[in-house]
Amino acid sequence: MLRTSRRVIASLALTALTSTLAFAYGVQPMIYTLTPSGARSTARITVTNTRAEVLNVELQPFSVTVDEAGKRAFTPAPNDFLIFPPQASIAGDKSQLMQVRYVGAPTMDKGKVFVLRVKQTNSTEMVKQDAAAAMQSHLAMSLNFNTTAIVQPDSLKPALAMTGDLVFGKDGALHGRMTNSGAGVADLTLYSWQLKRGDKVEPLALDQIRYGDAVFVMPGASREMSLVDTIKGPAQLIIGALPEERGGRGL
Repeated sequence: MLRTSRRVIASLALTALTSTLAFAYGVQPMIYTLTPSGARSTARITVTNTRAEVLNVELQPFSVTVDEAGKRAFTPAPNDFLIFPPQASIAGDKSQLMQVRYVGAPTMDKGKVFVLRVKQTNSTEMVKQDAAAAMQSHLAMSLNFNTTAIVQPDSLKPALAMTGDLVFGKDGALHGRMTNSGAGVADLTLYSWQLKRGDKVEPLALDQIRYGDAVFVMPGASREMSLVDTIKGPAQLIIGALPEERGGRGL
Protein backbone atom coordinates (compact mmCIF):
# COMPACT_ATOMS: atom_id res chain seq x y z
CA MET A 1 0.00 0.00 0.00
CA LEU A 2 2.84 2.35 0.92
CA ARG A 3 4.63 1.56 -2.35
CA THR A 4 1.46 2.32 -4.32
CA SER A 5 1.00 5.61 -2.46
CA ARG A 6 4.56 6.62 -3.26
CA ARG A 7 3.99 5.88 -6.93
CA VAL A 8 0.85 8.02 -6.91
CA ILE A 9 2.67 10.86 -5.14
CA ALA A 10 5.56 10.65 -7.62
CA SER A 11 3.12 10.69 -10.53
CA LEU A 12 1.31 13.74 -9.17
CA ALA A 13 4.63 15.49 -8.56
CA LEU A 14 5.73 14.77 -12.14
CA THR A 15 2.44 16.15 -13.49
CA ALA A 16 2.82 19.32 -11.44
CA LEU A 17 6.43 19.78 -12.53
CA THR A 18 5.57 19.25 -16.18
CA SER A 19 2.72 21.76 -15.94
CA THR A 20 5.10 24.29 -14.39
CA LEU A 21 7.69 23.61 -17.09
CA ALA A 22 5.14 24.52 -19.76
CA PHE A 23 5.47 28.11 -18.55
CA ALA A 24 9.30 28.10 -18.61
CA TYR A 25 9.28 29.96 -21.93
CA GLY A 26 6.90 31.00 -24.67
CA VAL A 27 6.98 31.09 -28.47
CA GLN A 28 4.95 33.25 -30.88
CA PRO A 29 3.55 32.81 -33.47
CA MET A 30 2.80 29.09 -33.44
CA ILE A 31 1.35 28.93 -36.98
CA TYR A 32 2.01 31.29 -39.89
CA THR A 33 1.90 31.43 -43.68
CA LEU A 34 4.82 32.26 -45.99
CA THR A 35 5.02 32.75 -49.74
CA PRO A 36 7.76 30.92 -51.69
CA SER A 37 9.43 34.20 -52.65
CA GLY A 38 9.24 37.92 -52.02
CA ALA A 39 8.86 39.91 -48.81
CA ARG A 40 6.37 37.47 -47.30
CA SER A 41 8.79 34.55 -47.51
CA THR A 42 10.16 35.74 -44.15
CA ALA A 43 8.71 35.40 -40.65
CA ARG A 44 9.88 36.43 -37.20
CA ILE A 45 9.57 34.10 -34.23
CA THR A 46 9.76 35.54 -30.73
CA VAL A 47 11.06 33.32 -27.92
CA THR A 48 10.41 34.69 -24.43
CA ASN A 49 12.22 33.34 -21.38
CA THR A 50 9.86 33.70 -18.43
CA ARG A 51 12.26 32.28 -15.85
CA ALA A 52 15.31 33.77 -14.11
CA GLU A 53 17.80 31.25 -15.51
CA VAL A 54 19.39 31.53 -18.96
CA LEU A 55 17.51 29.70 -21.71
CA ASN A 56 19.46 28.17 -24.62
CA VAL A 57 17.51 27.35 -27.77
CA GLU A 58 18.09 26.49 -31.40
CA LEU A 59 15.73 26.52 -34.39
CA GLN A 60 15.44 23.35 -36.49
CA PRO A 61 13.48 23.13 -39.79
CA PHE A 62 11.56 20.01 -40.84
CA SER A 63 9.27 19.18 -43.74
CA VAL A 64 6.02 17.56 -42.63
CA THR A 65 3.74 14.82 -43.92
CA VAL A 66 0.48 13.80 -42.27
CA ASP A 67 -1.63 10.64 -42.34
CA GLU A 68 -5.44 10.52 -42.27
CA ALA A 69 -5.47 10.27 -38.48
CA GLY A 70 -3.60 13.58 -38.24
CA LYS A 71 -0.29 12.04 -37.14
CA ARG A 72 2.72 13.99 -38.38
CA ALA A 73 6.06 12.70 -39.66
CA PHE A 74 9.10 15.00 -39.73
CA THR A 75 12.04 15.06 -42.15
CA PRO A 76 14.97 17.45 -41.57
CA ALA A 77 14.89 20.29 -44.13
CA PRO A 78 18.04 22.37 -43.49
CA ASN A 79 18.26 23.56 -47.11
CA ASP A 80 14.76 25.06 -47.21
CA PHE A 81 15.29 27.84 -44.66
CA LEU A 82 17.79 30.49 -43.66
CA ILE A 83 17.60 31.10 -39.92
CA PHE A 84 19.15 34.00 -38.01
CA PRO A 85 20.29 33.51 -35.40
CA PRO A 86 20.13 29.68 -35.55
CA GLN A 87 20.92 29.47 -31.82
CA ALA A 88 20.40 31.89 -28.97
CA SER A 89 21.08 32.27 -25.25
CA ILE A 90 18.25 34.26 -23.69
CA ALA A 91 18.64 35.88 -20.28
CA GLY A 92 15.90 35.59 -17.70
CA ASP A 93 12.77 37.67 -18.38
CA LYS A 94 14.08 38.60 -21.85
CA SER A 95 13.01 37.81 -25.41
CA GLN A 96 14.88 36.88 -28.57
CA LEU A 97 13.71 37.54 -32.12
CA MET A 98 14.62 34.77 -34.57
CA GLN A 99 14.11 35.38 -38.30
CA VAL A 100 13.31 32.55 -40.71
CA ARG A 101 13.31 32.86 -44.49
CA TYR A 102 12.07 30.20 -46.90
CA VAL A 103 14.69 29.56 -49.61
CA GLY A 104 13.36 26.28 -51.03
CA ALA A 105 11.64 25.75 -54.38
CA PRO A 106 10.40 29.18 -55.61
CA THR A 107 7.48 27.69 -57.53
CA MET A 108 5.03 24.99 -56.46
CA ASP A 109 1.73 23.55 -57.65
CA LYS A 110 0.65 22.54 -54.14
CA GLY A 111 1.15 24.14 -50.76
CA LYS A 112 3.72 22.71 -48.36
CA VAL A 113 4.00 22.53 -44.59
CA PHE A 114 7.14 22.82 -42.49
CA VAL A 115 7.82 22.79 -38.78
CA LEU A 116 10.35 25.20 -37.31
CA ARG A 117 11.13 23.52 -34.01
CA VAL A 118 12.31 25.68 -31.13
CA LYS A 119 14.49 23.21 -29.23
CA GLN A 120 15.74 23.91 -25.73
CA THR A 121 19.38 22.82 -25.58
CA ASN A 122 19.92 23.23 -21.85
CA SER A 123 17.77 21.77 -19.10
CA THR A 124 15.49 23.51 -16.64
CA GLU A 125 15.58 22.20 -13.09
CA MET A 126 12.18 22.11 -11.47
CA VAL A 127 11.74 21.64 -7.71
CA LYS A 128 8.46 20.59 -6.15
CA GLN A 129 8.10 20.56 -2.36
CA ASP A 130 5.40 18.23 -1.04
CA ALA A 131 4.97 19.07 2.64
CA ALA A 132 2.37 16.35 3.24
CA ALA A 133 4.70 13.66 1.92
CA ALA A 134 7.79 15.27 3.46
CA MET A 135 9.58 14.97 0.15
CA GLN A 136 11.16 17.23 -2.44
CA SER A 137 11.20 16.34 -6.12
CA HIS A 138 13.95 17.51 -8.48
CA LEU A 139 13.51 17.13 -12.19
CA ALA A 140 15.75 18.37 -15.02
CA MET A 141 13.76 18.75 -18.23
CA SER A 142 13.83 20.57 -21.54
CA LEU A 143 10.88 21.75 -23.60
CA ASN A 144 10.46 22.01 -27.37
CA PHE A 145 7.88 23.99 -29.37
CA ASN A 146 6.85 23.07 -32.91
CA THR A 147 5.85 26.17 -34.88
CA THR A 148 4.05 25.47 -38.16
CA ALA A 149 4.98 27.27 -41.39
CA ILE A 150 2.57 26.93 -44.32
CA VAL A 151 4.38 27.80 -47.55
CA GLN A 152 2.31 28.55 -50.65
CA PRO A 153 1.71 31.37 -53.15
CA ASP A 154 -1.48 33.41 -52.83
CA SER A 155 -2.85 31.75 -55.97
CA LEU A 156 -3.14 28.35 -54.25
CA LYS A 157 -6.34 28.02 -52.26
CA PRO A 158 -7.69 25.24 -50.04
CA ALA A 159 -11.17 23.79 -50.52
CA LEU A 160 -12.13 22.12 -47.26
CA ALA A 161 -15.45 20.31 -46.90
CA MET A 162 -17.04 17.48 -44.95
CA THR A 163 -17.28 14.17 -46.80
CA GLY A 164 -20.64 12.69 -45.85
CA ASP A 165 -22.51 12.93 -42.56
CA LEU A 166 -21.33 12.47 -39.01
CA VAL A 167 -21.89 8.94 -37.70
CA PHE A 168 -21.67 7.44 -34.24
CA GLY A 169 -18.53 5.43 -33.51
CA LYS A 170 -18.01 2.58 -31.05
CA ASP A 171 -16.83 5.15 -28.51
CA GLY A 172 -20.21 6.89 -28.63
CA ALA A 173 -18.76 10.03 -30.22
CA LEU A 174 -19.73 11.50 -33.58
CA HIS A 175 -17.15 10.76 -36.28
CA GLY A 176 -16.65 12.18 -39.75
CA ARG A 177 -14.18 12.91 -42.49
CA MET A 178 -13.10 16.19 -44.05
CA THR A 179 -11.31 16.56 -47.38
CA ASN A 180 -9.23 19.37 -48.83
CA SER A 181 -9.76 19.19 -52.59
CA GLY A 182 -7.86 22.43 -53.23
CA ALA A 183 -4.20 23.03 -54.06
CA GLY A 184 -3.58 25.12 -50.94
CA VAL A 185 -3.03 23.94 -47.36
CA ALA A 186 -6.12 24.29 -45.16
CA ASP A 187 -5.25 25.95 -41.83
CA LEU A 188 -7.97 24.69 -39.48
CA THR A 189 -7.51 27.64 -37.11
CA LEU A 190 -8.80 30.05 -39.77
CA TYR A 191 -12.19 28.42 -40.35
CA SER A 192 -15.43 28.94 -38.50
CA TRP A 193 -17.22 25.80 -37.34
CA GLN A 194 -20.92 25.24 -36.74
CA LEU A 195 -23.01 22.34 -35.52
CA LYS A 196 -26.44 21.82 -37.05
CA ARG A 197 -29.04 19.74 -35.20
CA GLY A 198 -32.43 19.81 -36.84
CA ASP A 199 -33.25 23.45 -37.51
CA LYS A 200 -30.83 24.72 -34.87
CA VAL A 201 -27.33 25.92 -35.81
CA GLU A 202 -24.80 26.74 -33.09
CA PRO A 203 -21.13 27.79 -33.18
CA LEU A 204 -18.52 25.17 -32.41
CA ALA A 205 -15.05 25.87 -31.01
CA LEU A 206 -12.10 24.18 -32.70
CA ASP A 207 -11.10 22.54 -29.42
CA GLN A 208 -14.39 20.62 -29.53
CA ILE A 209 -13.16 18.85 -32.66
CA ARG A 210 -10.60 16.04 -32.48
CA TYR A 211 -8.50 16.01 -35.62
CA GLY A 212 -5.13 14.55 -34.53
CA ASP A 213 -1.87 16.41 -34.00
CA ALA A 214 -1.86 18.43 -37.24
CA VAL A 215 -3.84 21.68 -37.24
CA PHE A 216 -3.90 21.69 -41.05
CA VAL A 217 -5.05 19.47 -43.93
CA MET A 218 -2.68 19.03 -46.86
CA PRO A 219 -3.82 19.59 -50.49
CA GLY A 220 -5.73 16.60 -51.84
CA ALA A 221 -5.75 14.93 -48.42
CA SER A 222 -8.51 13.77 -46.07
CA ARG A 223 -8.66 13.74 -42.29
CA GLU A 224 -10.62 11.57 -39.91
CA MET A 225 -12.18 13.64 -37.15
CA SER A 226 -14.61 13.34 -34.26
CA LEU A 227 -16.45 15.63 -31.90
CA VAL A 228 -15.97 15.69 -28.13
CA ASP A 229 -18.16 13.08 -26.45
CA THR A 230 -20.23 15.73 -24.65
CA ILE A 231 -21.98 16.44 -27.97
CA LYS A 232 -24.89 14.02 -28.25
CA GLY A 233 -27.49 13.22 -30.86
CA PRO A 234 -27.44 13.28 -34.66
CA ALA A 235 -25.73 16.39 -36.01
CA GLN A 236 -24.11 17.92 -39.07
CA LEU A 237 -20.78 19.75 -39.00
CA ILE A 238 -20.69 22.89 -41.14
CA ILE A 239 -17.32 24.34 -42.17
CA GLY A 240 -17.58 28.10 -42.63
CA ALA A 241 -15.85 30.33 -45.17
CA LEU A 242 -12.24 31.41 -44.83
CA PRO A 243 -11.64 34.90 -43.38
CA GLU A 244 -10.61 36.27 -46.79
CA GLU A 245 -13.98 35.14 -48.14
CA ARG A 246 -15.60 36.97 -45.22
CA GLY A 247 -13.52 40.10 -45.87
CA GLY A 248 -10.79 39.41 -43.30
CA ARG A 249 -7.33 37.83 -43.15
CA GLY A 250 -6.76 34.88 -45.43
CA LEU A 251 -4.10 32.26 -45.89
